[in-house]
Amino acid sequence: MTSEQTAPADSSRGTDPPRTTDPQQETDPQRATDPPRKTDPPRTTDRRQTPSATRTVRILYVDDGDPPAALTEADDVALTTVSTAQSARNRLAADGSVDCVVSEYDLPESDGLDLLESVRDDHPNLPFVVFTDSGSEEVASEAIGMGANDYLPKDAGGQRLRERVGRTVAAASVETESGVSGDRLRELTNAFPDVAFIIDENGRYLEVMSGPGTADLQTVEQEQLVGTNLRDAFPTPQAEKLLDHIQTTLETGGVETIEYRTETAAGDRWYEGRTAPLGETIDGREAVVWVARDVTDRRESQRELAESRDELTRLNRINGLINSILQSLVASTTREEIERSVCEGLANSEFYQFAWVGGPWVKDERMTPSVVVGADREKIERLVGATTARTEEKNSLERVVREGESVVVPNIAESDILSEREREAMFDLEMSSAVLVPLTYGTTKYGVLGISGACAGTFSERELTALETLGELVAFAINAVKNRNLLLSDTAVELEFKVDSDRSGFGRLSVELDAEFSLEGVVSVGEDRLLEYVSIEGASAETVLSELEDIEAVEESRVISDDDENCLLEVELTGSGVNQLVKAGTVVKSARAEDGIVRYVAEASSDVNVRTVVDSFRATYPDAKLVSKQKVDRPVHTSQEFQQTLAEKLTEKQQTALQTAYFAGYYEYPRESTGEEVAESLGISSPTLHQHLSAAQRKLVSTFFDR
Repeated sequence: MTSEQTAPADSSRGTDPPRTTDPQQETDPQRATDPPRKTDPPRTTDRRQTPSATRTVRILYVDDGDPPAALTEADDVALTTVSTAQSARNRLAADGSVDCVVSEYDLPESDGLDLLESVRDDHPNLPFVVFTDSGSEEVASEAIGMGANDYLPKDAGGQRLRERVGRTVAAASVETESGVSGDRLRELTNAFPDVAFIIDENGRYLEVMSGPGTADLQTVEQEQLVGTNLRDAFPTPQAEKLLDHIQTTLETGGVETIEYRTETAAGDRWYEGRTAPLGETIDGREAVVWVARDVTDRRESQRELAESRDELTRLNRINGLINSILQSLVASTTREEIERSVCEGLANSEFYQFAWVGGPWVKDERMTPSVVVGADREKIERLVGATTARTEEKNSLERVVREGESVVVPNIAESDILSEREREAMFDLEMSSAVLVPLTYGTTKYGVLGISGACAGTFSERELTALETLGELVAFAINAVKNRNLLLSDTAVELEFKVDSDRSGFGRLSVELDAEFSLEGVVSVGEDRLLEYVSIEGASAETVLSELEDIEAVEESRVISDDDENCLLEVELTGSGVNQLVKAGTVVKSARAEDGIVRYVAEASSDVNVRTVVDSFRATYPDAKLVSKQKVDRPVHTSQEFQQTLAEKLTEKQQTALQTAYFAGYYEYPRESTGEEVAESLGISSPTLHQHLSAAQRKLVSTFFDR
């Protein structure tokens, strides 16, 4: 055999001689009377001779751009160029002397696939190659499916195109219904790296022809294959199938195609065999020309494309499922409702077996699943117990919580990250695959979402990304509900922390400058950004601002005011204690630095897991102490109380100016009344109006934020 890439023979035999090398020793009674191989025509004696002349390939190049130099400068190419599909049709209709059409996909007023369709209607056997820089996997798949002989991106280069065209034209020349002489076959096979065979009606190899480019692909010498039979090269069922194909070719008298797989020295390979009658008899038997082409890469590309399409379809449906789940979260008012909506949505889908939520999990404390849907709760608890019992470096739950990384088990039976106890618990739940996704918002860890796949091999990278996004949004929803409940609740848990570590920049400055610092307010300006407004006693704002430049945690700072009565800074810090408390879902009521000690007071919802808040705060201040925890009542302010408080603060003139401006459309955009028009209605000057409005607006805002 000559080529592990193309020969319709079993290369797994390596260089071993065929089982039968003498045709007279074959078991077929008819073949037993065949004359010896030495009486075959002389054309089989020299398998390495080269053609005496090179054939000119006539190419119709369809593109509104210039053809590559490898075509324009080739001596054996006659090139005709047109820019549109219609021009190509006209050229083919006027003169059919074209060996191959090479077309761009993106054509003016049309595309290469439309041209391909019309060419296949009028010239079914004319070679057609798509050569493009604007295609895609879908275009390539569709082009091959419509009958294109080859598809090549332009960045592969003109020389690669020339080789592909030569191969395609040569193969098409072989596939003639009238038969081709042996010398002509050898001439053609020198033009492309496929192997051609002459095989008689009984399956005996009479000739093997290959071009010089296949020399490095040989695994069995050609001489060892000639004279053997398909039954020597293939298992009996496959050999019989190939023999049936030869008979069909001889009966139809036309070109027939078959794909088959064989074991070679390079492993399993797929081939496309195209056969046509030779048109003459050899030793009284009819024969066919068999051109074999390795299509393993093409089949693999088609398989990968099909898998990609299947994965994309699945991913789109999963995204639809996730969107549906997120819609259901809008109306949820408690954390339990959020977790149940998520688990029910996942467990009731076609993609997943069951789902559960556990946490927040804290080291050295047993995690108890809060919601389980689609599985027995006791079995899930046994599985969680088996996982949390493992050491820290092998504990999947701890990894998810500590590192914020998902853990995927694509195949329960084969995974090496599971303990036998975990595997047994999973088998008891009839699980095939699983994933643990963290529920994290900012630095606050709300727990873990566990999902069991409906089959092994699920949870691709893109699917995992979608589920991780779901986990982030679920954590965000939990955080929002906790904040809303805290805002509306009449009770809360008050936590007080004490920090005397050198980690606190304001703590150090309170000693170095003999000053006191108090938090006046906090404004969130992004997912990870907080502006803190800090008042100062005992030092000037400019002095403190200068000192803050040496503190690494300070991102930005500026002076708001610097006088004896009001000394205020705006500071943006990374990893501050206030930032950590806000991310943990609490409301910071106060923070004060004095004599090297910083005290923080925060309020959390009554159902808060205090250990989680403490761990989050200690991520910034490891030696922080929780000095008090108590339940406090929170006054409920009605709208009437708010209005009454505001009315007490506003003067009559300020209230009149504010109401008149509001009803006159001064606050609309665009304004329905100007300041001058409102002032004229009140019979006052414009500066007086703006003075009243400024004072009223300041009191309105302070009443809202200082409640």
